[in-house]
Amino acid sequence: MGERKKENIKPQKSLEAEESIRGSAFDTGRAAIFIARDGRIEFANRATCWIFGYSLDEVVASPLEKFLSREAAAKILRQDFASSRQPGESDSYELMILSKNGREIPVEADVAEINYKGNPATLIILHDGAEQKKLDKELKDGLEKLKKTFGALVEALNKLVEARDPYTGRHQRRVADLVRAIAIEMELDLKVADGLSLAAMIHDVGKIAIPSEILNKPGSLTNCEWGLIKNHVRIGYDLLKDVEFPWPVAEIIYQHHERLDGSGYPRGLKEGEIRIEARILAVADVVEAMSSLRPYRESVGLEAALGEIEKNKGILYDPAVVEACLRLFREKGYELKEDYK
Repeated sequence: MGERKKENIKPQKSLEAEESIRGSAFDTGRAAIFIARDGRIEFANRATCWIFGYSLDEVVASPLEKFLSREAAAKILRQDFASSRQPGESDSYELMILSKNGREIPVEADVAEINYKGNPATLIILHDGAEQKKLDKELKDGLEKLKKTFGALVEALNKLVEARDPYTGRHQRRVADLVRAIAIEMELDLKVADGLSLAAMIHDVGKIAIPSEILNKPGSLTNCEWGLIKNHVRIGYDLLKDVEFPWPVAEIIYQHHERLDGSGYPRGLKEGEIRIEARILAVADVVEAMSSLRPYRESVGLEAALGEIEKNKGILYDPAVVEACLRLFREKGYELKEDYK
């Protein structure tokens, strides 16, 4: 292709399209934005000039290869692809640009095909790669800090429960460890396992509203007392529903006494209506509760607890969850933790 004359392709400020861009957010924003056609730049905003280190007159009408390596320019223009980029189609790349002083600058480029002045053109938006990595790190650090904050909140709530009822506090800690082990055994995402463990740590937080003489009453409960006990899931849900955890903590707590056949409470949910996290929590809750000593009864033992979930596999409890739990105890040597102090 022969050398094209600058005056034939350089945009004129009198043109309507140019006037609509100059002075707009495209021209005043921090991201470098430019438009190329036939391998040359037809429009560039101020940030483009700043990042390249050239004046506007030096940028507009110049070939892309003045600012990018030949390979990077070919990638942006899709010269090495079997098919061209279609209007509205976009790509993202990590590139190195060449500034006027010869410095290579890492950038992230968003590239799309557009219509500019009635003809097909390529829109390129450059973001400072180093700045983006810094922002990504700050975001990651912020999320980690947020997770620690949520963890501290959950720990505080558990200690509140534990101070009022040591048995429930210990139960929640042991269940939290078991649900995480089951989730990992089922090869669920670690983020799911983390959220589930956190929910399990406070799954009985609603019991702080139940009189302790009912919680620890030896012998049978009256219908009224049993109704109060069952209400702890709703209380827990109401307590946490407005806390914006990164996981559905309140809903997991709300569902952990639901059963596959619809016989659970408080909503009588069935099968697919119950979250997988709540299905795991249901199994772990039963196993820990049955195998542990309570003020009002002796422990029935671990094997009896495992027999309960095995007998009701597919009826009350999710089969995959039950199988994972049984493998942990019977094949992989898992043991309920005894001391968390």
